[in-house]
Amino acid sequence: MKDIGKDLLCAYHDDLRGLFRRFKVLPRLRALARDLGRGLGTHIDAARRDVADWLQRAEEPLLVPKGTAGLAVVRALSQWVLDYPNDGSDAGFPFDRPYLDLYRRCHRACRAADSLLRNPHTDLRTQQALKRLRRHLEPVRSELPFQAPARIVETRARLFDELRDAVRLQLKPSNQRTGLDAPQQAVELRDVKKAVEDLQTSLQQRRPERGPAQDTRQAIDLMLRHLDRHGPSLWGHVIALPPAAGGGIRLVERTNNLLESFFHAIKHGERRRSGRKLLSQDFQQLPAAAVLARNLTKPDYVTILCGALENLPRAFAQLDSLNRSMPLPARLRAAAPTGGDDAEIVSSSLPRPDRNLVRTAAMQERVLAEARRRAPRRSAHSN
Repeated sequence: MKDIGKDLLCAYHDDLRGLFRRFKVLPRLRALARDLGRGLGTHIDAARRDVADWLQRAEEPLLVPKGTAGLAVVRALSQWVLDYPNDGSDAGFPFDRPYLDLYRRCHRACRAADSLLRNPHTDLRTQQALKRLRRHLEPVRSELPFQAPARIVETRARLFDELRDAVRLQLKPSNQRTGLDAPQQAVELRDVKKAVEDLQTSLQQRRPERGPAQDTRQAIDLMLRHLDRHGPSLWGHVIALPPAAGGGIRLVERTNNLLESFFHAIKHGERRRSGRKLLSQDFQQLPAAAVLARNLTKPDYVTILCGALENLPRAFAQLDSLNRSMPLPARLRAAAPTGGDDAEIVSSSLPRPDRNLVRTAAMQERVLAEARRRAPRRSAHSN
């Protein structure tokens, strides 16, 4: 399932990522948020309260307040764009398309900045900050290279989501899904087969034979080839056992999503431990037995290992008893004093308190409401 998603989306999604790097959209937005945060200085807590109050006044037009409150609002708009990963489901590519989400947020924030700049401003600093925000976002809307890959990714993502709905793919198993017995799951697999066959027929009917829709035609052909090659593996996993083996049926997993999710969880934990994005060297140095540590969450494994959970510290102590006298530079570095949190909060582009603020439903509604506003029409005879 992930393979067909990568074949459909990877090249064009990478094009989007390359364009964002080429025009330095994210670094400039982070610099704007950091500069405004440093400018607010020790008034950062009061500025956050001003933003929260501004969001609560939903009945009023979306006007930027004056003074530090206006700068805090512009900073919150830039942080809302930087928080684009929140639009995903933490399922990873291709189920999440982060740069497509970033493209959409840049468009909405740029339209909101245009609308805000049409209103009269008496605060010069706030107006300059809004112009700087729009200047950083304008290439996403005005530059032609952004339009083609974004449109293609949106079209192909809809096709991929149709396939996911037909297959009824569960990226993270739910309690309701795991509670089904084998006959019920067999019935569900028959429904999956019928849905995939209907989707295959629909794709054949929707496939454009000629005309400018070349990319849509190529995307549908790619999906049809994958379904012809891998279709039976999506529903052909009901195994009938002979009477000598107990009879009945057994079901096996249709995809390797469990293994991929397990590997994703390991990478996530390793990134939290090391703070590094690229983990090639970390995984080369990671012993294979480290994966077995996750079995400690299973009671039966703990019973086999040490008898009971209260005996686990003693079992671990016996493992490294010979190495306990050796220096531990990592522990010493972790215990070393670091700078205070105040400087980090002020200078960081998206600290946790601001992240919680821009993720509120009120922030989403106010940005979308302003983005939907249209520019006033100008008379043809106006000077």
